[in-house]
Amino acid sequence: MNRKLKCFYVISMAVLVLAIMPKPVIGQQTLNDVKTERGLDDADVLAAVKTFMPRGGRDEYFGFVGTGNAGTMIVYGIPSMRIYKYVGVFSPEPWQGYGFDDESMLMLKKGSIDNRINTYGDMRYPALSETNGKYDGKYLFYSDGANSRIALLGLDDFETKQVLQHPLFINCYPGVAVTPNNEYVIQSSQYPAPWDNKSTDVADFKSGVTFWKFHDSDEGAASGHHKGRMIKDESMTLELPAYTLDFFDVGKAVSDGYVVGIADKGDNNYIYVIDYKKLKGAAKTLVNDFTVVPLEAAIDANAVAFINIPSKAKKVKVSPDGKYFITATDEALVFDFVKVKDAMAKGIFSGNADGNIPLIETNSVKHGSLALGNGVVDLTFDYRPNVVFSSVFDDKKIVRWNYEDLKKEGDIVLTFKPGQVMIPQGLSSEPHSNYLIVTDKEALYDNYPNVGPVRPSFQHLIDISSDKMVDIYTMSLPQANIYGSVAVLRTTIKPIIRYETGTNTRTGEISRYKTVAGQEKIEREGNRVHIFGTMIRSHITPEIVEVNEGDVVTFHLTNLERAEDETHGFTIDTYGKHGSFEPGKTASLTFTADRSGVFPYYCTEFCSALHLEMEGVLMVKPKNYSGPGAGKEVALTKEQLEGYKKNYEDKVAVIKATQDIINGVVQWLKDNNYQDYPYVAALVEDAFDQLGQAASSKEKHEKYAAEGKWREAFLWAEQYWQYQVKTADVGLRAKELLTIELEKKK
Repeated sequence: MNRKLKCFYVISMAVLVLAIMPKPVIGQQTLNDVKTERGLDDADVLAAVKTFMPRGGRDEYFGFVGTGNAGTMIVYGIPSMRIYKYVGVFSPEPWQGYGFDDESMLMLKKGSIDNRINTYGDMRYPALSETNGKYDGKYLFYSDGANSRIALLGLDDFETKQVLQHPLFINCYPGVAVTPNNEYVIQSSQYPAPWDNKSTDVADFKSGVTFWKFHDSDEGAASGHHKGRMIKDESMTLELPAYTLDFFDVGKAVSDGYVVGIADKGDNNYIYVIDYKKLKGAAKTLVNDFTVVPLEAAIDANAVAFINIPSKAKKVKVSPDGKYFITATDEALVFDFVKVKDAMAKGIFSGNADGNIPLIETNSVKHGSLALGNGVVDLTFDYRPNVVFSSVFDDKKIVRWNYEDLKKEGDIVLTFKPGQVMIPQGLSSEPHSNYLIVTDKEALYDNYPNVGPVRPSFQHLIDISSDKMVDIYTMSLPQANIYGSVAVLRTTIKPIIRYETGTNTRTGEISRYKTVAGQEKIEREGNRVHIFGTMIRSHITPEIVEVNEGDVVTFHLTNLERAEDETHGFTIDTYGKHGSFEPGKTASLTFTADRSGVFPYYCTEFCSALHLEMEGVLMVKPKNYSGPGAGKEVALTKEQLEGYKKNYEDKVAVIKATQDIINGVVQWLKDNNYQDYPYVAALVEDAFDQLGQAASSKEKHEKYAAEGKWREAFLWAEQYWQYQVKTADVGLRAKELLTIELEKKK
């Protein structure tokens, strides 16, 4: 190659290399640098600021959305749109041991007519508990459309507390509503079917609306019912003919005592109106051991009527003041509740629907109507008087309008087809937000990464704080087929951070299997083995459990932690069991030891720097085993005793060093007046509480050392040190927080 060609070749290769090399990243040191690098404008930056939640910040609202056929619930924040938690409701959820530990399995089985655990659910439209029509932040309810169940969740700990299967409905509408003071939780059938689950005669097909009686008072508890539970024996179902039932809502204020919902049959489209207070006095019968108000009795009590509407409604919702109910139809229909009540009270009807149900003449009770567009899906209410937002799917827009004067006030054209809409607290008597949440079911975005044929669900955050609505954030929700959601002011909910030691979290009662430090034991009766154990950083007691092949084994475990967020998990290799043990919780795991061998058990939740030491061994002896340890305790050799003595002495040295650290932290906290900072003071109190619980362990390890029982002395010294570690950890957290507070004052 001549020199010119060689130079040309080198230069050409250099140009090619430079062309294909990644471009250097522009330094993002200023806001303008970031905007330039990512091609952002001021509107993008403003949207980001509105949803940004700084470290230590708190969202204004908690949102709750069902995952559809996944059977779980997602908790997210508004306006950050961050996902905080997945909660098992109708489906087993292994992360929290839901459907794996005995307590949750029992709850799910009790909620099943045939004593089985269904492995999925179809949950779409939740309802929050109310007091005087306002969300009280105590409970949340879901309906399972696929398996005809209803569920209650407690918002003090975000756990499912009750699941009941409907004794009549083969299929339920996957949504619920709650009366203004939680007297009833309302659920309906969706597709008509026979109630005996045997007949195939179309003449036996029925529909119905169920009013589950809910007790949340001391009076209910005094009568023998668990506080905060639905009571099957005091509930009732209104029998209806074979209609397909859809979304429904509950009256409030002037319309308190009424339910309105969607009913369709063939080409006939209706809104049903139920006066459920009159149902209580109507004649009743028992079907499948469940109280039913026959349709004829409801008509005789003047407790049910239909209103004919020209086309099928996607939704019907009651206004915050209870004066109107409005349909999600292309031409929205606004009905006057006072006129409807008056027509029912006076018996002013224009005819009868199928089943001889009285028909109220539509125009006589209609306040008015307004054409909104093509493919209206949903509506929700604003905090501004008489303002409602409707999603118009085919037109890709949200319309804001006034349901009193029936005038449009504005709209926003979107890049997607909007589905379900929600304003925080929008279905209560106190809507409360500058934000509108909109679902996007199709998610056809060219600018979203391809993750395969099944795409995540999306929700959009629309800023409605001014006349100009702005789409400011898109949130993806994996493992979910989302529909409607609800949201409440975060400060309305009062979550706990720990349970009283020994709590069965599904019932709220102290478990009879509660175990405290020093009371761990193993009990055997025939082939039934119960292990009463404890969990504490970073130790599971007992460390070794010996059983025989074929034994039915139950681990009853109590988390002794009192520090915040010190959850422990528990699993046994290859036995398919997992439990989640939050501070103070007691739960049980039962299985049959059907294979021999050595199976480690350990903590599955990172809990401290010594997390990997939190383990033990399940030894399953083969059938007819007759080797060492069969039926008797094997004495320790001299060498083993000396080893335990050395281990004990080493541990005592560690205990002394750890105590020196604790003393130093305590002195620093005192010198800096920790008691002046309530949250820091609470942590310090918790730290002392940990060390206080260690007193019995200290007494025992010193006692056994004096007796020369070095194995026992070492184990109890280890237990004492675990309490020290907890104390030190909480104390160091307190020191860190106090340091931050002191820095703020500089």
